[in-house]
Amino acid sequence: MGPTRLRYTMIGFILGVLIVYMKALPIGEGTRFAAPFYLAGVGLLIDGIILRLKQRKGNE
Repeated sequence: MGPTRLRYTMIGFILGVLIVYMKALPIGEGTRFAAPFYLAGVGLLIDGIILRLKQRKGNE
């Protein structure tokens, strides 16, 4: 796992952990406790998109 991949994954996970501790948000308990894993996945998706854009830019 590259350094950028790990960085975006950890940023997403940390944001998800913050959501777990925000009791005032109107979301269900299951979604709240799964948020770190959801946002870690979103971080991986964002990293994949950025890598593809960089590769396309390099090929042109």
